[in-house]
Amino acid sequence: MAGGALPRRTRVLVIGAGPVGLVVSGLLSQRGIANLVVERRREARRAPAAHVIRRRPMQILAGLGVAAEIERARPPLPLDFVTWCATLGGVEVGRLDLRPPDPASGERGPEPWTNCPQNLLEPILLRHAARQPQASIALGTECTAIEPGDERVSARVRCDDGSERRIEAEWVVAADGAASPTRRALGVPMQGLGPLGRFLMVHFEADLSPWIEGRSGPLFWILNPESPGCLIVHDPRRSHVLMLSRQGGEDEEETLPGRLSAALGVPLTPKILSVDSWSPHVQVAARYREGRCFLVGDAAHRFPPTGGLGLNTGIQEARELVERLARVEIGREEPALLEGYEACCRPAAQANADESFGNLKRLGAIAGVIGEARDLAALEKRLASLTAEQRGRLADAIEAQRSHFLSDGRLLD
Repeated sequence: MAGGALPRRTRVLVIGAGPVGLVVSGLLSQRGIANLVVERRREARRAPAAHVIRRRPMQILAGLGVAAEIERARPPLPLDFVTWCATLGGVEVGRLDLRPPDPASGERGPEPWTNCPQNLLEPILLRHAARQPQASIALGTECTAIEPGDERVSARVRCDDGSERRIEAEWVVAADGAASPTRRALGVPMQGLGPLGRFLMVHFEADLSPWIEGRSGPLFWILNPESPGCLIVHDPRRSHVLMLSRQGGEDEEETLPGRLSAALGVPLTPKILSVDSWSPHVQVAARYREGRCFLVGDAAHRFPPTGGLGLNTGIQEARELVERLARVEIGREEPALLEGYEACCRPAAQANADESFGNLKRLGAIAGVIGEARDLAALEKRLASLTAEQRGRLADAIEAQRSHFLSDGRLLD
């Protein structure tokens, strides 16, 4: 959408076209509320990023009418196990069964969540939002300034053709991610811990199905001391991400093919598609509202990925905020109703931040049982020499991770 096509006024300006911002737009359109979404990126995300959609958020997406498309798009990956191993192709340390068979029937229970990577989910939500007559979607359009007022908010945006426009909105929803320029412009600080480290997300293409079949699942925790990390399986035959600690140095990306091969330990050469750096935080915005502007999703909170609660919390916040906005805009209820948005959502976000941090810390218990090893050979020797008592403690440490992968976190009422 070129600058000249942008509306000068809208009832709700949504800043950010990630999954949460697009859910906000879709829900507003569903209630007949005109909205404009601006996003500085010119296309949907290409790397997988978030991938876990839990039950309550999936119900919200089903209410939008996109559940069938998500089901068709998601990769063929049964969510049976989370596995710990020396390397993907090497010694297996243990597994957590996410769907234990029923003792009577022997049948597995339902999958605990929907595995749909963000690079597949986001285009679905973008297409849905763009089809709604109440919505205007402006990609390649960056919000560069925001001026809250008593009756409306004035925003300045820069379009991909270089033009600048001023847009008046009755309400603004900031869904522009963890770095959120809008949050910073509004002067809302984050509270909590972080950064907790520096990591790399290596998105690569390879057919890993021969080493995944028989223990199908989304996560393989790699314990190889020479290249420890977490392998996230998005599509067994094509798309994966390896999370690695960042070592630093100008030539670090040159070391990634070797580190990736060391983590996999399988006879193939993966194709690296992209590399992104990130740092986990345990933070929640000091407030969720500044006048007529609201924070939602990662703009309002930053969780470690352990538990997959960030996107899921954001989708629930989107629904809560839109419900309240609709009751004020359409139902003509008192604007004071909007004060309850923060009271409802912020405690849940804090609880989910704390749970994610607890999951992160609890993972260390597994390495604690095994002990330190200087290299892969030493690790394999150590694993082979574990006593029965140590193997029992290792199994208990793995079982203790169950809530990490199966908890829905604090749900909104």
